[in-house]
Amino acid sequence: MKEFIRDFDRRVAEIQKYFELVDKIEQIGTLSAKSIVFPSGEYIVDSQIQKILKSHCYLLLYNLVESSLRNGITAIHDIILIEQLTYKDLSPKIKRLWLLNDLSKSFRDLYVKKDTVADNLQELITSVLDDEIVSLDPSNIPISGNLDAKTIKELIDMYGFFGNLGVASKEIDEILNFVVKIRCDLAHGNVSFCDASSQILWRKVVDDRDKLVKYLTHMLNNIDDYIQKKKYRI
Repeated sequence: MKEFIRDFDRRVAEIQKYFELVDKIEQIGTLSAKSIVFPSGEYIVDSQIQKILKSHCYLLLYNLVESSLRNGITAIHDIILIEQLTYKDLSPKIKRLWLLNDLSKSFRDLYVKKDTVADNLQELITSVLDDEIVSLDPSNIPISGNLDAKTIKELIDMYGFFGNLGVASKEIDEILNFVVKIRCDLAHGNVSFCDASSQILWRKVVDDRDKLVKYLTHMLNNIDDYIQKKKYRI
């Protein structure tokens, strides 16, 4: 089993433990004054702590989505480097990706000097003609805290790791976009954890988790198949 899949399984297990805790606390009831007994004494579980814990679930789910995609794509970058592939060895999609990621900013800057453009273009052409080993910088992966359904589809198309994703497209798109919305609202301080909870039903949180895990499992299997069948090569 690939390391990126093992990492995914570990993260899913961590999330499962947290969900089990929140589920137990949800069962106490929002109007209850029941307490949890710790070695240091009793802790009263009120509605606010329930809301905070429930909202935090979406931060965990977003982290799972982003880490899974990043690790899977990094595994593609790594195998290209391990096999010491050159530009001519790569599939058209990866060739284009390398050009997009590795072209100097000067090619896109309207104010750059022509001499600088010429120097960078010459360097690029020489790299291709001299069969230099291609290295894809993981920092160029377009994942930046806003990984919604549209961005994920673009990443799949960018690399070409297509395949069955286990959940209907419309359904998973709605879940992904909702996860990103809650994550961004919380991360940017647009709403408090208690306020965010007003948008969240516990049954929906659990259902979203199950479908996201299924979706990501299929996606990572698609990436594994992509690597195994060397679809990154010409």
